[in-house]
Amino acid sequence: MTLPNHPQDILRAGLYMVVASACFVTNDSFIKLLAGELPGGQIVAIRGALATVLIAIICWHQNTLGSLPAMFSHHVLVRTMLDLIGTLLFITALMHMPIANLTSIVQAVPLVVLALAAIVLKERVGWRRSMAVLLGLVGVIMIVRPTPETFTIYEAFALLIVLALAVRDILTRRIPHQIPSLIIALANALFVTIGGLGLALFEGWKQPLPWHYLCIAASAFFLAIGYMFIVTTLRLADLSATAPFRYSIVLFSLVSGVVVFGEIPDILAICGMALIVASGLYAIHREARLRNIARTQSP
Repeated sequence: MTLPNHPQDILRAGLYMVVASACFVTNDSFIKLLAGELPGGQIVAIRGALATVLIAIICWHQNTLGSLPAMFSHHVLVRTMLDLIGTLLFITALMHMPIANLTSIVQAVPLVVLALAAIVLKERVGWRRSMAVLLGLVGVIMIVRPTPETFTIYEAFALLIVLALAVRDILTRRIPHQIPSLIIALANALFVTIGGLGLALFEGWKQPLPWHYLCIAASAFFLAIGYMFIVTTLRLADLSATAPFRYSIVLFSLVSGVVVFGEIPDILAICGMALIVASGLYAIHREARLRNIARTQSP
C-alpha cells in the first residue's frame, strides 16, 4: 500500500527517522563502552534476552502470538541466521573499529542490495544506479583501505556484515506477507540470543559488574525505542520519502566517536563516508523517481 505522503507527515516521519538513528548510535555507543570488559557473545546474549522479552510483550499486546509457528518457516530461519551472523560480526568489529567508520560502511547495505537484485534476481538496474553502487563501494574502500598496513580482520568483518545484511534484505522480500513483522523480529531476537549464548560458551562467561548490566540495559532500551520510531516512521510515509533521513546516523556516529571515544577520522575516511551517503541518497532518489513513473504509466 502506498501512503499519501503529505508534506506534514513526511516531515514528522523524517524527524522520527532522525530520532531512531540517534537511538541506534546510542545503543552502539553503550555496547562499545564495554569493549574489553565483557566477551562479545555474553553482551549479545544479555541484550538479546532483554530484547526478546520486550518484543514478546509487544506481540502479546498486538495479539500476534498465534503466528509463532511461522518463526520456523524456511525463509524466516534463513533470514534470522544471516542477521545473527551480522550481529555477532558487528559487535566484534565495533569493539575494535571507530564507530563512525563501521556505521558508515554498513550504510552501503542498500547499494549492495541493489547490486545483488541486478545480479541474482535479474532486476533491471540502469547505468545511473549502477554508477551510484560503484561510487558507494569506492567510498567503502576509502574507509577500510585494503592495504597490509591498515587492513585488519575487523575491516574484513565489516565487509562481511554488509554482504550478510544485503542477502538478508533480499531474502526478506521472499517472506510471505501474512507473517507479521513482529513475529520476524521476535524470531530474530530469540535466535540472536541463542547464538550469543553459543559464542559465550567458547569465549567464557565473565561475572558482569552492576555498571555492565546498566550499559547493556540502556543499550537494549535505546535499541527498542529506535525500532518503535522506525515503525512509526513507516506508518506515516513511504520508506522512499524518509530514507534520506536515515543517513543522519553517520553524523551521530561521528559525534559519538569524537565526543565519547576520542576517535577522529582522517580526511580519506571522511571523504569515503560522504561518498557512501551521496551514492545512497542518489540511488534512493532515482528508485523513487522510477517508481513514480511506473505508477503513472500503469492503468
